[in-house]
Amino acid sequence: MSNQKEYTRQELYDLVWSTPMVKLAKDFGLSDVGLRKTCVKHGIPTPPLGYWAKLNFGKPVKKTPLGPPAEGVRDRVLVSVFPAAEVPDEVAQAATSARDRVQAPIVVPNEPPARFHPLAEALRRAMRSAKPDDEGFLRVGGSGVLGTAISQANRDRAIFLVDTLFKALESASQQIKATDGGIHAIVDGEGMVLRLRETKGKAAHQPTKSEMKAKADWEEQRRKWPSIYDRDRQHWRTWDNFPSGRLSLTLTDPLRSQWESGHLLGRWHDRKARSLESYLYEIVVGMLAGAAVVRHNRLAAEVAKRQRQEAHEAYLREQERLRYQARVDAFIESKADELAKLQKILSFQDYISKNQSAMTSLEEDAILKAVNDLARRLQCGLSHEALRRAVKFSD
Repeated sequence: MSNQKEYTRQELYDLVWSTPMVKLAKDFGLSDVGLRKTCVKHGIPTPPLGYWAKLNFGKPVKKTPLGPPAEGVRDRVLVSVFPAAEVPDEVAQAATSARDRVQAPIVVPNEPPARFHPLAEALRRAMRSAKPDDEGFLRVGGSGVLGTAISQANRDRAIFLVDTLFKALESASQQIKATDGGIHAIVDGEGMVLRLRETKGKAAHQPTKSEMKAKADWEEQRRKWPSIYDRDRQHWRTWDNFPSGRLSLTLTDPLRSQWESGHLLGRWHDRKARSLESYLYEIVVGMLAGAAVVRHNRLAAEVAKRQRQEAHEAYLREQERLRYQARVDAFIESKADELAKLQKILSFQDYISKNQSAMTSLEEDAILKAVNDLARRLQCGLSHEALRRAVKFSD
């Protein structure tokens, strides 16, 4: 859940020029990109790249003044503030100590090593046999192969990066394990999934000759039968996707679905000023810290599962108790009905006995005999012995 804070354009301008965007965005629970988009939307200039570094070194900097709002832009700015999630103590401690456990720097060589890591070699073989798809990506994965989708141009670069990463993890006493679904990193005993992707670029689609001909044929058919072809249609896709050249590495928790919080443990990618290779130290540190998150998630899931099981067992016990109570109630009500019936029969029996004529007829004798028999049977059914047998049978 998010709250909204309202600022004037001047107030938000003062904030972004007095505090680095990354830190200010973190206070709002946003990304620096998201906060910058809010500023751009409201015509608020933001510090350029390198502004804070120059300021820290005492170099002269230029502050872009705040101009008047453009037409249709309000002076009030609503900023969504997302409260930061509470970080468990063990996760915070792991994140703090992770940097002391990894030797820096981790450098990716420019030349192939004398021997690739076995799982990097498996990726290299898979990439060699892969064919580009319609968008130009080589997609590999499966048993013992890191899930990868990159262009042909980035193939060697990706293999060198993966080889260096796997060797750095094993140097930090961690494991890389082949699974049926790909590759799992076993960090401090906790499994996590690595995937390497190249992001997509897009460009406006240029229709092919066949697409143009198909459109012309459709329009001719529409001219002939306008009642059937009465709606316009899109004859080709709007955009073409292609490999952008920028690599991205993601780290996820295999025990959580992509829709659950805590599924994504980390994502690193090429930036304008830094390549993915330069983040290898941060990646290994992130994996050590991520192991604590996975462990916390796993233990929390186990507790939640146990609580659900206990709640289900309690529900079953309650349902059984209610069914037993219903049987007891039905038994008591049936015996109460029998008692009421007995009392009526005994009253009728007493009436017949008191009003019996001196010379009884066969009919009167038969009625009295039947009444006595019914009364006897009802009394037997309500005796202590009969009640004990009935209760024992119902249990």
